[in-house]
Amino acid sequence: MTSIQSQTLRHHIVAPRILHGIVTGLSRLPRMLGEILLTWQRRADERDRLATLDPRLLSDMGITEAAAAREAAIPFWRAN
Repeated sequence: MTSIQSQTLRHHIVAPRILHGIVTGLSRLPRMLGEILLTWQRRADERDRLATLDPRLLSDMGITEAAAAREAAIPFWRAN
């Protein structure tokens, strides 16, 4: 097999695999974005609730008011 034939054969094998990988990745994009948005919404809700908890409840959970305030101040897109 000549070098040109070898390159052509590789192109016909590799190119479809690459294209398949791209298409598969793009097909997952909407679900991944939905999961990210749900995670962000959950974090925002939890941090909002944490910011409104009574100091006595925080104490019962072993959380200081300062720690609760720090956690509540973290933007929803940051995990910690």
